[in-house]
Amino acid sequence: MPTTIQIAIADFLIKLHAEHRIVLEEGYLPFVQTTENNTVDLTIECFQHIPVLPLSDYELIFEAENNDQKFYSIYLSTLGFVFVIYNQQNKNEVQQLAVLNEDLSNWKIYSTPLDNGDIIPLKYPMGPIIMHYITVKSEAVMIHASCVVEKQKGRIFTGFSGAGKSTMSKIWADAGNTIVNDDRLIIRKLNENYYVYNTPMYYIDIPKKTILDSIFLIRHSPENNLKKLSGASAVSKVLAFCIQNNFDPNFIQNKLNFLSELSAHVPVYELGFVPNSSVVNFVLENETAGIK
Repeated sequence: MPTTIQIAIADFLIKLHAEHRIVLEEGYLPFVQTTENNTVDLTIECFQHIPVLPLSDYELIFEAENNDQKFYSIYLSTLGFVFVIYNQQNKNEVQQLAVLNEDLSNWKIYSTPLDNGDIIPLKYPMGPIIMHYITVKSEAVMIHASCVVEKQKGRIFTGFSGAGKSTMSKIWADAGNTIVNDDRLIIRKLNENYYVYNTPMYYIDIPKKTILDSIFLIRHSPENNLKKLSGASAVSKVLAFCIQNNFDPNFIQNKLNFLSELSAHVPVYELGFVPNSSVVNFVLENETAGIK
């Protein structure tokens, strides 16, 4: 039975279609649109098999992996960009193949079906890959960060693993503030404003959106301290925490242009913090001044 589903992520409308039943992981369910819209930003065609492609004839241009796991590989072909997605429980098993056309407007996702014939086209890490590539051609970036809303002011906190993003979120939440997300966000420019959005996670959370007022690059410190950044320093340090596949110079330049404009309109700070409630008042009292 054909299935069509529309989901909205960061105000991007994504349409999925398959000749079989599509299953979404539970984190996507609050993002499903109940009314169909004919104007979509991205179409995804979903298939119930994994084809054999001549990968050895294609150019390998990117691999996402760490010491423990291979996440996906990207090949350049006459079809467009070919993604080989690996099973996160078995790194030697291909979970999906996906083809993204050259103008980044259409995906074809090929998945091994479940025993009952259903398919899960956005199964991790396919979903976040799609979210990243929808930002590549737009005035937007995806970033590993947390975002807190305090009196309608949106603050992003980002840093290297272990820098304290989740800790910072909990401190601000305990002070009565709203957490947009504490892991993966999209920043998007719309109508001259910069907005922060949460993205679907492995758990259920409602879609959230707030205007971005400031960005903090955080680290643990014996005392709270703050330094305002500008220019190339602000751009390069924020870029370090953005999700990126840097095989195409145009992708890189688009991201640099976006972050240059962003940092000219939204203040960027380095924040050393003591992991307790004192950092909340410290930020509120000092962020405008940008003290050292």
